[in-house]
Amino acid sequence: MNSRERFELTIEHREPDRVPVDLGGSIVTSLTAGAYEQLAEYKELDAEAEMIDIVQGLIEPPEILKQEYGCDFARLAMGDPEGWELEIKDGRFADEFGIVRQQAGIYYDIVEFPLADADIDDLETFDWPDPSDPGRTEGLKKKARQLYQESDYVLIADMIFGGLFEQAQRLRGYENFMLDLKMNQKFAHALLDKLLEIYTDFYRKYIDAVGDYVHIFALADDLGTQNNLMISPQTYREFIKPRQRELYDFIREKSGETSIFHHSCGAIFPLIGDLIEIGVDILQSVQTSAAGMDPEKLKQEYGSDITFHGAIDVQQMLPKAEPREVKEKCQEIIEIMSEDGGYIFSPAHNIQPDTPPENIEAMFAAVREVN
Repeated sequence: MNSRERFELTIEHREPDRVPVDLGGSIVTSLTAGAYEQLAEYKELDAEAEMIDIVQGLIEPPEILKQEYGCDFARLAMGDPEGWELEIKDGRFADEFGIVRQQAGIYYDIVEFPLADADIDDLETFDWPDPSDPGRTEGLKKKARQLYQESDYVLIADMIFGGLFEQAQRLRGYENFMLDLKMNQKFAHALLDKLLEIYTDFYRKYIDAVGDYVHIFALADDLGTQNNLMISPQTYREFIKPRQRELYDFIREKSGETSIFHHSCGAIFPLIGDLIEIGVDILQSVQTSAAGMDPEKLKQEYGSDITFHGAIDVQQMLPKAEPREVKEKCQEIIEIMSEDGGYIFSPAHNIQPDTPPENIEAMFAAVREVN
């Protein structure tokens, strides 16, 4: 059975020959540079890895590693606009939206929010990124066609920016936007509408380039913390859900038979039904260490309606357990989540530098040995 056949059975909630495996299919399912360097040294690999996300210190796993671990997914991504160069000075840079980040360890934290003092009129004069810039899709169709024709990978069109809710916070400031949702609602609606307009234009160009070849469009919008939702279900349903639905409907209608992949960290159990309602096919992260995210409960409640992707804890288990425990826990998750299909094996988020290479090896050995 090849990767695409395996994936197709999985999302149809039928059991394939083994669970599909993802490492590096998106910027929420890969390895940090530090984790890869240790793994490469441990395995005596001399394959270089490309940095694909400086904010998270993230690399794309080299092909030799993906083949060894039985990975079934490959990542496609939009490029930068023509002439764009990321300029880092004193550990600080501004992205296309003017969001300024400062290096903090291996990550870059936001320190300046460009719409912090904005009003509604400023939304029309703000220097928004141009979705039509030809640099974004230069060579992308050719790469997608080549991967589609020369491999049996399931192709993921990876996310362009953070989701509508996330990006509103990054532009406005986390506290400011949370206050907007309660005390400045006209502005909150206007900002989200503007982001929806821009994102729709981005995905129109994206789909024109890769829509004939990809199987999944990956998007992300964190809705949960370790212990609860970021906002109430009522606030989500008023402000975020209708716009996510509109964006996801647009992607699905324009791209045809592709699956919608939605990443969210945290304790999001109360909103999983809403995500299914707006057309999410694959729910990624499945952060089992967060409150209410018990895998048996998730599978029992929603296992026939959505495909779960992730569920391998990168906070405590993967970095801190012994290899034997890692393997046993991974096999337990596979047994629970893969019954009647509907599960893709992957780290819940990117594998961090504090993860011993022996544990990464044990994680992927679990798939081979459970099937």
